[in-house]
Amino acid sequence: MQKNALYYPRIALNNPAWIKAMALFYDNIYRIVPDNVIPEDAEELNALLEEGSVGRMIDPAPYSRRASEEFLSKIENWNAAALSFNAEDERQISRLHSDKTDERVRELFKESGFQSENSWMYVPTEIASNYMLYLARDIAQQNQLSLITADWGAWTGTSYFGVNGQIDDFIVNIGKDSCDGENAEAFGLFSLLVSELLPVNISEIPSEKILEFRDKRRPEIIQFRSSMNDLRAELSKLDSQDVKIGAIQEKAKELLRAQEQYKKSADVLKAKGWFGVSLMGFPAPLIFGQLLSIPAASSIALGATGLAIGGLFNIQNTKEELRKLNEKNPASFLVEMRSSFKNYTQRRGGGDMNFHAYNCMEEYVND
Repeated sequence: MQKNALYYPRIALNNPAWIKAMALFYDNIYRIVPDNVIPEDAEELNALLEEGSVGRMIDPAPYSRRASEEFLSKIENWNAAALSFNAEDERQISRLHSDKTDERVRELFKESGFQSENSWMYVPTEIASNYMLYLARDIAQQNQLSLITADWGAWTGTSYFGVNGQIDDFIVNIGKDSCDGENAEAFGLFSLLVSELLPVNISEIPSEKILEFRDKRRPEIIQFRSSMNDLRAELSKLDSQDVKIGAIQEKAKELLRAQEQYKKSADVLKAKGWFGVSLMGFPAPLIFGQLLSIPAASSIALGATGLAIGGLFNIQNTKEELRKLNEKNPASFLVEMRSSFKNYTQRRGGGDMNFHAYNCMEEYVND
């Protein structure tokens, strides 16, 4: 993860527990806010907001033209079902601020017969929400920010745009059965899962204590973040002959040591226990799944119960395109939940958190 992050897709910070949790990891947390729009933030966050590093605003106007041009030029080539919309269905209408779109996109909406009022346009939810996800990804890339969200749909959309829509039309869940010799040069998007990231009493911890933790325990925060990046870099090596299990295991041990130090340093917060799971996507050859014996629709523990790797879905990008993707840091997010990722998503008929991410992408592309 980067040291700074972009919170999306919402403007207001009205989930104080989640925002405080993010402030434990990131130096600065930005959000996309049009000029002259005042977000309605939770009062509980006032200390963090007044300090200035959390809730920083990025005006989308300087980015909207480029993002709009790219979005319009690519949308016809993307095959995701989620990008389609019914212009006659008035139930699927959302408000989109005009500063967040370039003139070409605004004209597209107007030509489709959708109304505007003052600085707000009432546009199809599907195309509006997807455009906003594309804009968020573009702003994050240009400013070297991690994308953070607790919304599965948002993670799915930005991940899809992150690989330029190059998800195979027929998605095969990555696992040992799909990693035979014939597919050795194929590539997929895998996930790094880290659990026990948040104090279980995060809702009770005042924002002032979060600021104290950030100040007094900065070295531990930086080391934890750095160790996560180091492991991701080792996992992301695109030449299968460079995938060395020993090196991966050593980086995993370093991350677990850093995580333990991080948790011990939370004495400032008086943490009563830990929960939460982070998912970070990274591309790798499909042979990677075979080397680690990753089962289909699941994940494997890596070194300890709090760390795992799973396969998401196969992608069509070339090796060079995936190298560029690695450099741009694909979307990641952190989900608040009390159960571990091993028994997550029982409501989806089995599987784990990783399988749920796969299901979300399959629905995005195919439904």
